[in-house]
Amino acid sequence: MCNGWVRPVALLLLTLSLSSCGRPAVETGADDAVVLNGAADSNSADLSSPRYGGHLHVGHYIEPSSLDAVLGHSGGDTYYWRQLFDNLVDVDIELSPRPSTSLATSWDISTDPHSITFHLREGVTFHDGTAFNAEAVKFNIDRILDPATMATPRSSFTVIDSVDALDELTVRFNLKHPWGAGPNMLAERGGVMSSPTAIAKFGKEYGWNVSGTGPFELDKVVTGTSVHMVRNENYWGTDEEGNRLPYLDEVTIRVIRDQTVLAAALRTGEIDVAYLPYKDVSTFENDSRFQIESMEGGNVAFVMCFNLDMPPFDNVDVRRAVSYATNPEAINKTIFFNQAVVADSGMWPTGSFGHNPDVERPYYDLDKAREYLRAGGKPDGFEFTVVTWNHPMISPSAEVVRDMLKKIGITMNIEVFNAKAATEAFFHARKYPMFMSQWSRYPEPDWLASLAYKSDGWYNAANLERPDVDRLVERGASLYDPAERKAVYRELDALILDEAWFLPLLYGTYYAAAPLKVHNLDRLMAADAKMDLRLIWMSE
Repeated sequence: MCNGWVRPVALLLLTLSLSSCGRPAVETGADDAVVLNGAADSNSADLSSPRYGGHLHVGHYIEPSSLDAVLGHSGGDTYYWRQLFDNLVDVDIELSPRPSTSLATSWDISTDPHSITFHLREGVTFHDGTAFNAEAVKFNIDRILDPATMATPRSSFTVIDSVDALDELTVRFNLKHPWGAGPNMLAERGGVMSSPTAIAKFGKEYGWNVSGTGPFELDKVVTGTSVHMVRNENYWGTDEEGNRLPYLDEVTIRVIRDQTVLAAALRTGEIDVAYLPYKDVSTFENDSRFQIESMEGGNVAFVMCFNLDMPPFDNVDVRRAVSYATNPEAINKTIFFNQAVVADSGMWPTGSFGHNPDVERPYYDLDKAREYLRAGGKPDGFEFTVVTWNHPMISPSAEVVRDMLKKIGITMNIEVFNAKAATEAFFHARKYPMFMSQWSRYPEPDWLASLAYKSDGWYNAANLERPDVDRLVERGASLYDPAERKAVYRELDALILDEAWFLPLLYGTYYAAAPLKVHNLDRLMAADAKMDLRLIWMSE
């Protein structure tokens, strides 16, 4: 098994100018080899001769909030939209921009005036036949910037003043100030390119009728049950040997919320790939029929999110009291089978660029918790209601926290919804003072900083004006030097943890498992630990 193979990296070069010659070769981390539970030798010979065809069945516990990346609000959406779309800029496993798999073959950064000019891939079409060109890029970015769209990534894109389509395959982003985070942010939701024709045709229903340029096309959505995709016969991408991608004919992603059912479906062959429930990791490790790939720091496995503008958590000392009263080691042992990692930093988990274990953060200390209760004017405790969602680890973890808080006189009531409803209720409707959840791994630190910490961020439940925080976020996003960026994010991390905006308690480890007939499992996890299926193939 390969553990912890995402490494800190340099984020960006000032100028990137790589020309495209014919069809691109897909670059992958060849040094990160998969060990197939002792069966590596029998399987490795097949890796040089991928087989076309097959129907891959994937199990995933979250249904998408939308297949439109720009409007979706759940990190789990990425498992679906990544198969259907390409990004203007793509990145490799180390978060380095990768033109060979991007819709932009090169880009030039100017500092006088500030701008980024993208040179686009020729001959690419959306699934509905619409041409991908500079006007399509302009349409997509303008859509994000339009406040009426209510785009999830908008707060991180407001650095863009305007977009000019210079010719059919050249587009320029005119910037208000430097944007060092720009290319990597375009590898996230904001850089996903949708067909302008399809958006105009379907309007509000586009989220379930999407048209991208990606390796698979949407065939059918069964709400709450599955998403079925078929091979894009006109896909532009190829593998290292020049073979056209994708290899698979079909992909079905099934929503399986029950962990026991998920593991059983993988074991019996009903599904072919899944991220393992923690309770089943050791069983699959000892089963020679399966191969496993892992990533430490694959997400923030359990986090408490506070609304800083809603009582009782509009008081920083009350937030601190709850933070110090919570014991992550007990949650890890009781709920996560000791497979998670106790968080030693902020919202950027182990192995990600922003992770810094030297930053000070709250730790379990009941005496300090009681001191902060007194400082917050609530020495005898208080009562509040938290919202969470029906995740097999999150809602039980909330129950454990409820018992912990009783020790300092706090009564915590719990309301449980599905992921979409709980997220909307906390961040948009603002009905609850606290949200208990998990958080995706976002390698580019500005994704989290802009969307969760900025005053106008979609995941900032309070949206309080905090010019000091906004300045830090904007500075971190603007810098081109990685060391300078890290220093800013350390300062930002320390502030958020001290004031208890978000309290990450556990970092997750992802274990992807599949039978030996599934190949290239070592290329399944992207830099954000989400699945990318374009290089997966099946031998039977």
